[in-house]
Order: sequence, then structure tokens, then C-alpha cells
Amino acid sequence: MKRFEMFVIAAIALATSAFAAPVLMEGVAAVVDGKPIMRSEFMNNLYRFQETPEGAAMTEQQQKDYVLEQMIEEKVLLSRIDRDSIVISESEVDQRVTQHLTQLAASQNIDLATLEKAVRSQLGVSMAQYRDQLSKQVRSHMEMTRVRQMHVGSVNPTKKEVEAFYKDYKDSLPRQYNCVLLSHIQIPILPNQAIVDSVKLVAETLIDSLNLGMSFELLAKNHSQDSSADNGGDLGYFRRGLLDPAFERALDQLKNGQYASTPVKTNQGWHIARVLGRKEDGVRSAQILLRTIPTAKDSADILARADSIHKTIKTKADFAAAAKRFSDDKSSNFAGGLLGWYQKNEMEPAYVEPVANLNVGEVSEPVLIDGAYHLFRLDDSRQIRELTMEEDYGKIESLAANHLENKKLESLVKKWRKEVHVEIRMTE
Repeated sequence: MKRFEMFVIAAIALATSAFAAPVLMEGVAAVVDGKPIMRSEFMNNLYRFQETPEGAAMTEQQQKDYVLEQMIEEKVLLSRIDRDSIVISESEVDQRVTQHLTQLAASQNIDLATLEKAVRSQLGVSMAQYRDQLSKQVRSHMEMTRVRQMHVGSVNPTKKEVEAFYKDYKDSLPRQYNCVLLSHIQIPILPNQAIVDSVKLVAETLIDSLNLGMSFELLAKNHSQDSSADNGGDLGYFRRGLLDPAFERALDQLKNGQYASTPVKTNQGWHIARVLGRKEDGVRSAQILLRTIPTAKDSADILARADSIHKTIKTKADFAAAAKRFSDDKSSNFAGGLLGWYQKNEMEPAYVEPVANLNVGEVSEPVLIDGAYHLFRLDDSRQIRELTMEEDYGKIESLAANHLENKKLESLVKKWRKEVHVEIRMTE
């Protein structure tokens, strides 16, 4: 049976190796496109690889050759950063690091202060040092992800390709440990019609100002309720299908430099859309976003509705019927609210607490998450399980897509490697 391999790029781990590695005589193992691979970096990767089942099956020389080859390919991939003018800001990296630490703390059912104490006691470093090391890994991962998105994009495998992938790699797909099967009902807190109408009038007034010649960038900075306001509303480049469908439909009607003559309604509020430029199958756009924010009464009304639904649910069939009728989550409501299997340490942080004390078959009280009230049902719980086509098609489809993308990326890296200078200096 084939072994399922991922194209080795970079992993965002807990960054312990950087602090626990032995002191080595420094030197250069290889140079790729003018950028060195340090011997200490190579040895740290080698030590980690030797602890894996794959590494343990190789001779020492095979281990060294494999690890160095993977590191060279990573550097070749990173050589595209300058060529493709990819820029990642410090704020983007910091936000991702904070998100990672928050999720890590949530998965362990601890707060960030407790996590900081654990970092100090177990790693012997401050949280600032830990964040700095993690930031380097995050930046490298983000850079390579951007290169991948630019040159590979996303692959949508056919059902036949997913089935073939599962047949070939079934025995080596990752198992799930300490996992739960969840369903949910999502009921969003929506603003009342008076708020929706009043915010629309403000958006129409801003469009009138644009028609009179006022600067889009200036109006965005002064009025947009979005992080893009600081950049004059510039959202950057997005491939088709990644933005709200209504917003994308508005962009489709515009030429480069034009803004929409009427505001666009989404779940966030009213948008004034603008096209800054187009490239391949995507668009660089800008917006002025005026949010429609629900009142306290709007929230109370939805909580009362969620409570009422909760009281009517007695069986799994009741839950499924309620999900189909009331849940706003289009990815799960058609399936009776089924979310699928999760490892507890990989669950959405907001899901952890409401699910933690449920027994199989129980339904949680309504819990507020990201502007919606959720009801969770614990359908099953297992210590270990294999992925199956019946229960995990989405996960297997994602693994198959990643596998096909990796194959395409491998081909590109081989091509790019011929375009850069690679010098191997390590002789032992």
C-alpha cells in the first residue's frame, strides 16, 4: 500500500526545538540563490526527522540526504518571495501568532497567563522569546503559503479522484484520537429593519459624495468600519470565490477604477465596492464598509428563540429537524446540523467550553459565538478512530486536494531549482 506523503515545506509547531537543540559548531550546509542553510539549522531538522517513523527506517546517510534535499527545496520555494514581490507585514504575523497561542491555550483548557507560565517552566524562555521564535516560523509558513496560492491555487478534486486517493492511501491516513462527533444549530443575531435602512441611507450619502468628486480613499479612512480603512479601503488581491458572493457580483459589473453606484448588502452591513485592478482569475478591490450592528433587544430576542428551540429538542431526530428548519449554517443545516468528527485538541476554541461537559446525546444551552447563538449536540465520542469515506468525506477530499496541489508544487519547485544557483558545502 502506498504511503501518504506531504510535500515538506514548514510546520508551525510549538517551536521547542530552537531552544532545546544542542550547541553546534556553526557553518554553512548549503547556499540556495545566495541564501545560506546553516549547519545548525540542518542538524536541528535532522534530529527531529530521526525521531519520526519514516526517518527511523533510513540509514544515517539517507536521513541526511533527505533532510538537506527538503531544506533546499524549501529555500528554492522561498526564492520566489522577491521575484513575486510578496510582502507580509509585521501586523499580519503578530495577528497569526496571537491566534495560534489563543488556540493552543483553548485546546488545553487554560488561559494565556497559564500558558505563559508553562512556557517559562517547560522551555526556560520568556513569552517574548517564544513569540519571537514562533513569529519566524509563522512568517516563513505565510510566505510559502502565498507563493503556493499564487502559482498553484486551489485544486478541487473530482469524486473519482477522492476515491482513488482514499484507495491508495487509506492505510497511512492520519488517525483521530480523543475525538467527538458534533452537530450544531446556528441562529444569527440580525439587526432590525430600521437599522438596516438607516445605515443604507448613510452609504447612499457617501456615494453621492463620491459622485461629487470626493476621494474614495479619504472617505474610506474617515467612515469605513473595517481594518482596510487605514489603507484607504484597499482589500488587496483575492482569487474569485474568496469574497462574499454579493460583493463579488458587484465587482463583476465594474471596470478598473470604478465604484458601485449602489451599496451592496452582506451579513456585515452595507459596502461601497470598488475595483482597483484585475489579474488572472482574481481582482484587487476596495470598499467602504458601514456595519449594521444589532441592538441589545435584537440579541435578547434571538436568545429567547434559541432557548425555545432548545426546549423542543428531545431526540437526535428532533435536533436534525430543528437544524434543517432554523440553522443559518448552510454547510451543515441540510445534513441536520452535522459538523463531523473533531479531535478535541483541534476543535474551534469557541466550541471547547460548551462541549466539554456534555454526555453523548446531550444538547448544550445556547452559547454566543461570533454574533450567533449556537446549540451543540454531542453525537458520539471515541478515543481512536480511522477516517472513512462515509463520515469523513470532506476531510479526505481536503487531503486529496492538498496531495494534488503538492504534486503540482513539486513540479514547479523542480523547474525553479534549475533557475537558481544551488551549492552544497556540507561534506560530512
